[in-house]
Amino acid sequence: MKGQYNVVENIYQIDNGIKDSNGKLPFFSLSHLWPVRESRPSTEALAAKTPLLTGQRVMDGIFPSVLGGTNAVPGAFGCGKTVISQSLSKYSNSDIIV
Repeated sequence: MKGQYNVVENIYQIDNGIKDSNGKLPFFSLSHLWPVRESRPSTEALAAKTPLLTGQRVMDGIFPSVLGGTNAVPGAFGCGKTVISQSLSKYSNSDIIV
C-alpha cells in the first residue's frame, strides 16, 4: 500500500493463528492504546501478621512496618536515609541485596 495514512487506519494484518471473536485475523493500525497502570495479577493479598523489628529505635518507633511490606523514609538531603537503608540490608536475613 502506497500513500498517506493516519494513525487510526488499519495498515497491516498478521497471520499468527490468533483470530478475533468473528473468526477473522485482526488488523493493526499505527497507534495502539495501552493502559498506563495495570494491577498485578494476584489471587489474594496476604495478611500482614509479623512486625519487622529492625533493632533501630527510630525505625521501629516512628516508621513501623511488617515483614514483606513496603515503607518509605522521608527526609531532606543528607539526613541519613541511605545509612538506614544500608544498615537494614547489612543485618538482614537474606542472601542477595540488590
